[in-house]
Parts: sequence; C-alpha cells; structure tokens
Amino acid sequence: QELFELRGSCQQKIPPELSRFLSNMAEAAYAKEQSAGMFAVFVTLKILGVLISLYFFLFGLDLMGGSFSALGSKGAGNLFTFSDNPIAGLMVGILATVLVQSSSTSTSIVVGLVGADVLAVKQAIPIIMGANIGTSVTNTIVSMAHAGDRIELERAFSGATVHDMFNMLSVLTLLPLEIIIGALSGEGGLLFFISKGLTNAIIGGGGESDLRFPSPTKEIVSPFTKLFLSKDKNTIKALSFGAPEALSCGTDCTKYCVSSDMSKAWKKVAKEAYETLIACSGTVSCDSGTCYTNAGEYYENSIETGRTIKGGFLKDAGDVAGGIIGLILSLVVLCGALIVMVKLLHSLVMGQAKKVIMKGTKMNDYLAILVGLGITIIVQSSSVTTSALTPLVGIGVLPVYKMLPMTLGANIGTTFTSMFAALAVMKASSLQIAFCHLLFNLIGILIWFPVPVMRKVVIRAACTLGFYASYWRMVPLIYILVMFVTVPGVCLLISLLYSASVAGGVVVTILALAAVAGLVYWWVKLGGCYKVVSQEERDARKAEIEEEMGETGVAEPKEETQAESAV
Repeated sequence: QELFELRGSCQQKIPPELSRFLSNMAEAAYAKEQSAGMFAVFVTLKILGVLISLYFFLFGLDLMGGSFSALGSKGAGNLFTFSDNPIAGLMVGILATVLVQSSSTSTSIVVGLVGADVLAVKQAIPIIMGANIGTSVTNTIVSMAHAGDRIELERAFSGATVHDMFNMLSVLTLLPLEIIIGALSGEGGLLFFISKGLTNAIIGGGGESDLRFPSPTKEIVSPFTKLFLSKDKNTIKALSFGAPEALSCGTDCTKYCVSSDMSKAWKKVAKEAYETLIACSGTVSCDSGTCYTNAGEYYENSIETGRTIKGGFLKDAGDVAGGIIGLILSLVVLCGALIVMVKLLHSLVMGQAKKVIMKGTKMNDYLAILVGLGITIIVQSSSVTTSALTPLVGIGVLPVYKMLPMTLGANIGTTFTSMFAALAVMKASSLQIAFCHLLFNLIGILIWFPVPVMRKVVIRAACTLGFYASYWRMVPLIYILVMFVTVPGVCLLISLLYSASVAGGVVVTILALAAVAGLVYWWVKLGGCYKVVSQEERDARKAEIEEEMGETGVAEPKEETQAESAV
C-alpha cells in the first residue's frame, strides 16, 4: 500500500521507468501477501485434517476393543489361539504387517487385543517382533524404483535391507531368549519381566488391574463409539469367571461353590434370576464361597445367554455378528485414519525433514538416531521415514553406514504409536505390551549397534543383498516374496501342523531344515554363489568400488566394500 501511495505522490516527479518499477514491486508484494495467506489456509486445513484423522484413529481403537470383547466373551476369541505358539505369533505379525503396510497399525491392533484380554502379553510379544520385520517391506519395495540403474539399485536395496537385517537379527537373538526364559520361569521371558517391572513402577500394584484414572482420549471418543457399540462390562466380567465347577456331594447330589466375586458379577447381570438360586441344605456346604444346587443351570440360562453388546446400532445383530461387523469397521477406520494422518503429516513436515536428513549424513551416529527418532514421531510411521531415506541412499547422497542409525531411530520412533494406543486403551496389560515394543528395539540396538564388529554384521548382510541385486534385477522381488510371504506362510503352517499332529509337524520340520541345509551346502561348499555371480564379475565390481572410493575420498564406507568383496 505504501508503494502505491509513493508512486501516486511522486508520479509527476519520477521517470516512467522508476514508476513502472515501483508498480511491479507493489503488485509482487500484493501477490506474495495473497500467496502467504493461501499457504496459511492450506496449512490450517491440513492441521485440522490431522486432528480429525487422529480422532477417528482413537475411535477405531475403542471400537476394536469393544468388538473383540464381544467376540472373545462368547468363545469366538478362540480364532486367535494359534498365537499361543511363539513361532506362529511371529509369522502372524509379519504377514499382518505386510498386508496393512504399517507396523503402527498392526502394533496398535495388538495393543487393542491385549487391552480387550483376547491376547496375553506373553502371546503378543512374538507378534510385536513380527510386526517389526513386516514393516521393512515398504522401503524394500521403494528400492525397486532404482532398477533402471544397477549401481543405484545396489545402493538403494542395501539401504532398504539394513532395516530388514537389523530386525531379523534382533528377533533371532531375543525370541529364543524369550522362549527359553519363559519355559524356565513359566511366566515370560526377558522382555516380559522388564516391561512388567516398568508397568508396575508407573501404575503400582501387580500390573494386572485396570488403571485407576480415566483415559482422556477414551472420554473424548466414547460417546461416538457408543452409537455403534456399547458393551456390557458386567456380562463380560461374569463370563470371565467361567462356568462354576460341579462337585459331587453324594448320590444324585451336585453342588456348586460360588465365590463372592462371582456372585456379585452374576447378580449385576440377571438380578431376578439370581433370586432363584437354591442354597445347599443340611450337611452339604463349601469350604469357601456360597454353596448352590442349581448354579450350573443358572449360568447356562442367564450368564451364557447374556448379551455383551447392550447398545448401539450393532445390538440387534447379536454378539458374534455385531462383534465381527464392528471389528471389520474398526479396522477399516483405523487403517484409513492412519493413512490419512501419515499423508497429511508427510506433506506438512517431510520437505523440511529432508533438509535435516541431508545434514544428518555428517552427524555423529547417535545424533543420526535422534534425527530418525524425531522424524518418525512427527510422521507416526517408520515406513514413511525409511522410504524417504531409501532414494537418498540410491542416488549416493546418504551412505549405507549412515542409513543404519537413522533406521534405528525410526524403529524407536514408531513405538510411540503403540504407546499412544496403550494410553487410549488404558489397561496395565496394554501398557506392558507397548513397553515390550520399545524394549525390543532398544535392546536390539544395544546388541547390534554400539560395537563396530556387531554393526558390521548388519551392514555386511544388507550390502551382500545389494551386491546380488545389482547383477540380478529380480532379486528384490524374489526376496520380498520369499522372506515376507513364503517363509512366514510355510512356518505358520508348520507351527499349526503341530497342533493337529506332533509327529507330522516333526517330519515336515525335518524336511524343511534338510532343504535349507542342502541349499546352504550348495551355496557354500559347491560354489553355488559363483554360479550366480562369477569371480570375474566380483573382481570387476570390487575394482569399481575402489575407484569410486578413491574419487570421493570417503573412508568410512569400507564396511560396504568388505561386505561386497566377501560374498
């Protein structure tokens, strides 16, 4: 405005060229002001979209918990009993995460299952480990975009599989420990006990009861959830005690000993029918609890037939059908909300985040972990972070050895989603499994990162895969199909086979191990690796790397050279 006024007041005193210059400046300033205003509007709308998607994310979690409660209370929760086997649980975690393309979603679902008492913490730990492996498939797929240039593909695929190798090696280290310690203690393993101690330290008590303060997020979304499904906690609690045990008290005499807690739960479900319970008479009594002669009949007629879903439009569908519909709806809402939230956050911050990443290439490794951690907390997805890093590795901006710490930071950052989900569920068990997710990544980092020799194992394994991908462009696709689909599927089937026939499971396991041993023997002893890539090609690639290293003057990536020359 001042420029316009200046031009008007001095119109008769300045040359036409200067007048035009002032006019152009004024119009440019006005256009810039309008552009800034539109930018602010778009940013505001995106932030509003993030908040709305966050609300629906919390709603999906709440609805999922109610749906699983409805299913689990009537026995449909037996659909998830295969997770009793830790190997099966691990494979389910991999496959589920590959399908939804997000460990944030799958771990939030696991937290919801634990909070709904469908899964025990011990059963959920292998699923969390599997989710960590499954999430790395996204950036592996992204690396295939560099298939047009074999050197870029080698770098990108190496950078992408750094994530895979770390997660797989951490599982190979920690899952056996979890199984062995759990078998010895009869309760749980290393992650179980550490997470239980942290949970008890935060909430007090034994770590198995509900938290004593209401969840603020639950209070926000609960009114909307009740429009779809409102669960009867009294029925769920009564069913959780199970059926009373029938005890013989003589010829044609049966008694049921009912504890005071069970009696209170029964009375809340069906007060009128509760009054029809017949107490034992004469010398028939119980050492503990109240003695009844018709408690079994009462349980069958009044408790087992009790409705878990007491309100909402899913009430008329019944517990099983309503629970299934609610579960499907909750998964759709949960995945959709998370996708929208990640996309919006990505558009808001990733432009600036990439500048931070570029600076991160010169950072100390532990600062690079913090960079990966911070970006992932913001975008709420490790897949987004690692997928954004992979192209930078492919074009040579980000070296593989620096990709590792940023990936580790992303692994830690993604655990905040499960922590957030645990706060939404607000149960001690769900908080414990969220701690398990965090501890798995932290302990894995302590094992495979600080010591240079251990770190080389991760980088060397990833660079080996990248080396073969540079000569065979189909390696990334074959790797994805084998490691993320075929192997988890076969292992899951074998683990389930043990439930049907132990002998059959043993035979199939021996055959599978023999096949793997035969492949390893051919690859190592019979020179199979040289049939895939000849010695001449290896020497040529080694010379290329040495020439490239000499031109760039970078000394640190020697780990990659050693890895590629070692294969």
